[in-house]
Amino acid sequence: MAAESGAEARRGSGCGVGTQLRAARERAGLTIAQAAGQLRLEGAVLEALEAERFETLGAPIYVKGYLSRYAQLLGEPVGALQEQFTAQGKMSEPDLTHIVRLEVPRSGISPVTLKRALIVLAVLGIAVLIGWAWSRRHLATPVPIPASPPMRGSPAMARSVRPHAISTAPPAGGKTATAPAPAPAPGGGATAITVSFPAASWVAVQDAAGHWLYRGMVVAGARRTFSGPAPLHVVLGYADRVAVKVDGRAVPIGAYVGANHAAAFEVAADGRLMPETGG
Repeated sequence: MAAESGAEARRGSGCGVGTQLRAARERAGLTIAQAAGQLRLEGAVLEALEAERFETLGAPIYVKGYLSRYAQLLGEPVGALQEQFTAQGKMSEPDLTHIVRLEVPRSGISPVTLKRALIVLAVLGIAVLIGWAWSRRHLATPVPIPASPPMRGSPAMARSVRPHAISTAPPAGGKTATAPAPAPAPGGGATAITVSFPAASWVAVQDAAGHWLYRGMVVAGARRTFSGPAPLHVVLGYADRVAVKVDGRAVPIGAYVGANHAAAFEVAADGRLMPETGG
Protein backbone atom coordinates (compact mmCIF):
# COMPACT_ATOMS: atom_id res chain seq x y z
CA MET A 1 0.00 0.00 0.00
CA ALA A 2 2.85 2.41 0.79
CA ALA A 3 4.47 1.78 -2.65
CA GLU A 4 1.14 2.34 -4.41
CA SER A 5 0.52 5.58 -2.46
CA GLY A 6 4.01 6.81 -3.42
CA ALA A 7 3.39 6.02 -7.09
CA GLU A 8 0.05 7.88 -7.01
CA ALA A 9 1.75 10.87 -5.39
CA ARG A 10 4.43 10.99 -8.09
CA ARG A 11 1.83 10.78 -10.84
CA GLY A 12 -0.22 13.50 -9.20
CA SER A 13 2.82 15.77 -8.92
CA GLY A 14 3.19 15.77 -12.73
CA CYS A 15 6.87 14.76 -12.65
CA GLY A 16 6.55 11.06 -13.53
CA VAL A 17 7.62 9.28 -16.70
CA GLY A 18 4.01 8.74 -17.77
CA THR A 19 3.16 12.43 -17.39
CA GLN A 20 6.12 13.44 -19.58
CA LEU A 21 5.17 10.92 -22.28
CA ARG A 22 1.54 12.04 -22.30
CA ALA A 23 2.53 15.72 -22.50
CA ALA A 24 4.95 15.03 -25.38
CA ARG A 25 2.28 13.09 -27.28
CA GLU A 26 -0.24 15.92 -26.86
CA ARG A 27 2.36 18.46 -28.04
CA ALA A 28 2.88 16.32 -31.14
CA GLY A 29 -0.88 16.34 -31.78
CA LEU A 30 -1.17 12.53 -31.66
CA THR A 31 -3.88 10.36 -30.14
CA ILE A 32 -3.10 7.06 -28.40
CA ALA A 33 -4.44 5.19 -31.44
CA GLN A 34 -2.28 7.18 -33.89
CA ALA A 35 0.90 6.74 -31.86
CA ALA A 36 0.20 3.00 -31.39
CA GLY A 37 -0.34 2.63 -35.14
CA GLN A 38 2.99 4.22 -35.97
CA LEU A 39 4.79 2.01 -33.43
CA ARG A 40 2.79 -1.11 -34.45
CA LEU A 41 1.90 -1.74 -30.80
CA GLU A 42 -1.34 -2.31 -28.92
CA GLY A 43 -2.91 0.92 -27.69
CA ALA A 44 -3.10 -0.66 -24.23
CA VAL A 45 0.72 -0.65 -24.07
CA LEU A 46 0.93 3.14 -24.50
CA GLU A 47 -1.97 3.68 -22.09
CA ALA A 48 -0.14 1.60 -19.46
CA LEU A 49 3.07 3.63 -20.00
CA GLU A 50 1.29 6.98 -19.61
CA ALA A 51 -0.66 5.74 -16.55
CA GLU A 52 2.57 4.20 -15.14
CA ARG A 53 0.97 0.77 -14.79
CA PHE A 54 4.30 -0.84 -15.62
CA GLU A 55 3.51 -4.09 -13.81
CA THR A 56 1.02 -5.01 -16.59
CA LEU A 57 3.75 -4.93 -19.25
CA GLY A 58 5.90 -7.76 -17.91
CA ALA A 59 9.56 -7.67 -16.88
CA PRO A 60 11.48 -4.35 -16.61
CA ILE A 61 13.43 -5.20 -19.78
CA TYR A 62 10.15 -5.06 -21.73
CA VAL A 63 9.11 -1.80 -20.07
CA LYS A 64 12.42 -0.15 -20.97
CA GLY A 65 12.03 -1.33 -24.56
CA TYR A 66 8.57 0.24 -24.80
CA LEU A 67 9.85 3.46 -23.18
CA SER A 68 12.71 3.67 -25.69
CA ARG A 69 10.46 3.26 -28.75
CA TYR A 70 7.79 5.66 -27.47
CA ALA A 71 10.36 8.32 -26.51
CA GLN A 72 12.03 8.11 -29.94
CA LEU A 73 8.68 8.57 -31.68
CA LEU A 74 7.88 11.65 -29.56
CA GLY A 75 11.41 13.12 -29.76
CA GLU A 76 12.04 12.76 -26.02
CA PRO A 77 15.46 11.87 -24.48
CA VAL A 78 15.52 8.07 -24.17
CA GLY A 79 18.34 7.82 -21.62
CA ALA A 80 16.84 10.40 -19.27
CA LEU A 81 13.42 8.70 -19.25
CA GLN A 82 14.90 5.25 -18.60
CA GLU A 83 17.04 6.61 -15.75
CA GLN A 84 13.98 8.30 -14.26
CA PHE A 85 12.01 5.05 -14.60
CA THR A 86 14.75 3.19 -12.72
CA ALA A 87 15.04 5.90 -10.05
CA GLN A 88 11.28 5.98 -9.45
CA GLY A 89 11.33 2.26 -8.69
CA LYS A 90 8.01 1.57 -10.38
CA MET A 91 8.47 -2.20 -10.57
CA SER A 92 7.57 -3.59 -7.16
CA GLU A 93 9.90 -6.16 -5.64
CA PRO A 94 8.54 -9.35 -4.02
CA ASP A 95 8.12 -9.32 -0.23
CA LEU A 96 10.90 -11.56 1.00
CA THR A 97 10.04 -11.18 4.71
CA HIS A 98 7.56 -14.07 4.53
CA ILE A 99 9.79 -16.44 2.55
CA VAL A 100 11.76 -19.10 4.38
CA ARG A 101 15.43 -18.30 3.80
CA LEU A 102 17.86 -21.12 3.07
CA GLU A 103 21.12 -21.41 4.91
CA VAL A 104 23.91 -20.41 2.53
CA PRO A 105 27.62 -20.96 3.19
CA ARG A 106 29.56 -17.78 3.76
CA SER A 107 31.42 -18.28 0.48
CA GLY A 108 28.26 -19.23 -1.49
CA ILE A 109 25.77 -17.24 -3.61
CA SER A 110 22.72 -15.70 -1.94
CA PRO A 111 19.25 -16.95 -3.01
CA VAL A 112 18.33 -13.47 -4.30
CA THR A 113 21.42 -13.30 -6.52
CA LEU A 114 20.81 -16.84 -7.81
CA LYS A 115 17.17 -16.02 -8.63
CA ARG A 116 18.16 -12.91 -10.58
CA ALA A 117 20.82 -14.86 -12.50
CA LEU A 118 18.25 -17.51 -13.47
CA ILE A 119 15.85 -14.82 -14.71
CA VAL A 120 18.61 -13.27 -16.85
CA LEU A 121 19.50 -16.67 -18.30
CA ALA A 122 15.84 -17.37 -19.13
CA VAL A 123 15.50 -14.03 -20.94
CA LEU A 124 18.71 -14.66 -22.88
CA GLY A 125 17.52 -18.14 -23.83
CA ILE A 126 14.25 -16.76 -25.24
CA ALA A 127 16.17 -14.10 -27.19
CA VAL A 128 18.49 -16.74 -28.69
CA LEU A 129 15.54 -18.90 -29.79
CA ILE A 130 13.76 -15.93 -31.37
CA GLY A 131 16.94 -14.98 -33.23
CA TRP A 132 17.37 -18.56 -34.45
CA ALA A 133 13.78 -18.77 -35.72
CA TRP A 134 14.10 -15.32 -37.29
CA SER A 135 17.30 -16.25 -39.16
CA ARG A 136 15.66 -19.40 -40.53
CA ARG A 137 12.86 -17.34 -42.04
CA HIS A 138 15.02 -14.45 -43.35
CA LEU A 139 18.49 -15.73 -44.14
CA ALA A 140 17.56 -18.87 -46.06
CA THR A 141 18.55 -18.82 -49.75
CA PRO A 142 15.38 -18.29 -51.82
CA VAL A 143 14.43 -20.98 -54.36
CA PRO A 144 15.24 -19.67 -57.89
CA ILE A 145 12.23 -19.02 -60.12
CA PRO A 146 12.26 -21.59 -62.96
CA ALA A 147 12.42 -20.58 -66.62
CA SER A 148 8.77 -21.53 -67.03
CA PRO A 149 6.86 -19.48 -64.43
CA PRO A 150 4.90 -21.70 -62.00
CA MET A 151 1.15 -21.39 -61.76
CA ARG A 152 -0.20 -18.92 -59.22
CA GLY A 153 -0.93 -20.64 -55.91
CA SER A 154 1.48 -23.55 -56.54
CA PRO A 155 4.00 -24.62 -53.82
CA ALA A 156 6.91 -23.50 -56.07
CA MET A 157 5.46 -19.99 -56.30
CA ALA A 158 5.02 -19.80 -52.49
CA ARG A 159 8.63 -20.89 -51.88
CA SER A 160 10.09 -18.45 -54.41
CA VAL A 161 8.60 -15.38 -52.72
CA ARG A 162 11.13 -13.80 -50.38
CA PRO A 163 9.88 -12.34 -47.08
CA HIS A 164 9.79 -8.56 -47.34
CA ALA A 165 10.78 -6.10 -44.61
CA ILE A 166 8.09 -3.99 -42.98
CA SER A 167 9.01 -0.34 -42.49
CA THR A 168 8.10 1.13 -39.13
CA ALA A 169 8.75 4.73 -40.26
CA PRO A 170 5.53 6.82 -40.66
CA PRO A 171 4.82 8.09 -44.21
CA ALA A 172 4.70 11.76 -45.13
CA GLY A 173 1.76 13.59 -43.57
CA GLY A 174 1.87 11.66 -40.28
CA LYS A 175 -0.63 8.98 -41.43
CA THR A 176 0.06 5.33 -40.77
CA ALA A 177 0.37 3.13 -43.86
CA THR A 178 -1.43 -0.21 -43.76
CA ALA A 179 -0.06 -3.00 -45.95
CA PRO A 180 -2.77 -4.61 -48.15
CA ALA A 181 -3.91 -8.02 -46.99
CA PRO A 182 -2.65 -10.89 -49.20
CA ALA A 183 -5.27 -12.47 -51.42
CA PRO A 184 -6.21 -16.10 -50.65
CA ALA A 185 -4.80 -18.75 -52.98
CA PRO A 186 -7.18 -19.79 -55.82
CA GLY A 187 -9.42 -22.70 -54.95
CA GLY A 188 -9.14 -22.22 -51.20
CA GLY A 189 -9.78 -19.74 -48.42
CA ALA A 190 -7.55 -18.22 -45.78
CA THR A 191 -6.66 -20.11 -42.61
CA ALA A 192 -7.41 -18.24 -39.35
CA ILE A 193 -5.53 -18.75 -36.08
CA THR A 194 -6.71 -17.15 -32.82
CA VAL A 195 -4.17 -16.87 -29.97
CA SER A 196 -4.96 -15.89 -26.34
CA PHE A 197 -2.01 -14.67 -24.23
CA PRO A 198 -2.14 -14.96 -20.40
CA ALA A 199 1.21 -13.12 -20.19
CA ALA A 200 3.16 -10.62 -22.29
CA SER A 201 4.85 -12.31 -25.26
CA TRP A 202 6.75 -11.65 -28.49
CA VAL A 203 4.85 -12.92 -31.57
CA ALA A 204 5.58 -13.36 -35.29
CA VAL A 205 3.05 -14.77 -37.80
CA GLN A 206 3.80 -15.11 -41.54
CA ASP A 207 1.64 -16.58 -44.31
CA ALA A 208 2.63 -18.94 -47.14
CA ALA A 209 3.47 -16.06 -49.50
CA GLY A 210 5.91 -14.48 -47.04
CA HIS A 211 3.60 -11.65 -45.90
CA TRP A 212 3.85 -10.65 -42.24
CA LEU A 213 0.45 -10.85 -40.55
CA TYR A 214 1.97 -9.62 -37.25
CA ARG A 215 5.41 -9.09 -35.73
CA GLY A 216 5.94 -7.54 -32.29
CA MET A 217 4.89 -7.63 -28.64
CA VAL A 218 1.42 -8.28 -27.18
CA VAL A 219 0.36 -7.47 -23.62
CA ALA A 220 -0.93 -9.89 -21.01
CA GLY A 221 -4.61 -10.78 -21.50
CA ALA A 222 -4.60 -9.98 -25.24
CA ARG A 223 -6.44 -12.11 -27.80
CA ARG A 224 -5.41 -11.80 -31.44
CA THR A 225 -6.64 -13.42 -34.68
CA PHE A 226 -4.42 -13.74 -37.76
CA SER A 227 -5.67 -14.93 -41.17
CA GLY A 228 -3.87 -15.73 -44.41
CA PRO A 229 -3.00 -18.45 -46.93
CA ALA A 230 -1.63 -21.61 -45.29
CA PRO A 231 0.77 -22.78 -44.13
CA LEU A 232 1.05 -20.07 -41.47
CA HIS A 233 4.46 -19.83 -39.75
CA VAL A 234 4.11 -18.96 -36.03
CA VAL A 235 6.77 -18.08 -33.41
CA LEU A 236 5.77 -17.39 -29.77
CA GLY A 237 8.45 -15.97 -27.47
CA TYR A 238 6.61 -17.05 -24.30
CA ALA A 239 4.15 -19.88 -25.02
CA ASP A 240 3.27 -21.13 -21.52
CA ARG A 241 -0.52 -21.47 -21.08
CA VAL A 242 -1.14 -19.83 -24.47
CA ALA A 243 -4.46 -21.01 -25.98
CA VAL A 244 -4.60 -21.54 -29.77
CA LYS A 245 -7.62 -22.07 -32.05
CA VAL A 246 -7.45 -22.81 -35.79
CA ASP A 247 -10.61 -21.85 -37.69
CA GLY A 248 -12.46 -21.84 -34.35
CA ARG A 249 -11.19 -25.28 -33.22
CA ALA A 250 -8.92 -25.50 -30.16
CA VAL A 251 -5.56 -27.17 -30.84
CA PRO A 252 -2.87 -28.04 -28.26
CA ILE A 253 0.65 -26.63 -28.75
CA GLY A 254 2.41 -28.33 -25.83
CA ALA A 255 4.44 -30.56 -28.17
CA TYR A 256 6.05 -27.46 -29.71
CA VAL A 257 6.96 -25.60 -26.48
CA GLY A 258 10.63 -25.92 -25.57
CA ALA A 259 12.41 -25.82 -22.24
CA ASN A 260 12.93 -22.07 -22.73
CA HIS A 261 9.11 -21.57 -22.89
CA ALA A 262 9.14 -20.53 -26.58
CA ALA A 263 7.37 -22.29 -29.46
CA ALA A 264 7.68 -22.41 -33.27
CA PHE A 265 5.28 -24.30 -35.54
CA GLU A 266 3.36 -24.23 -38.83
CA VAL A 267 -0.43 -24.31 -39.30
CA ALA A 268 -1.56 -26.33 -42.33
CA ALA A 269 -4.65 -25.54 -44.42
CA ASP A 270 -6.55 -28.43 -42.80
CA GLY A 271 -5.86 -27.04 -39.30
CA ARG A 272 -3.08 -29.45 -38.36
CA LEU A 273 0.00 -28.16 -36.49
CA MET A 274 3.41 -29.20 -37.83
CA PRO A 275 7.03 -28.54 -36.81
CA GLU A 276 8.48 -25.34 -38.29
CA THR A 277 10.44 -26.28 -41.44
CA GLY A 278 11.88 -22.84 -42.22
CA GLY A 279 11.20 -23.48 -45.93
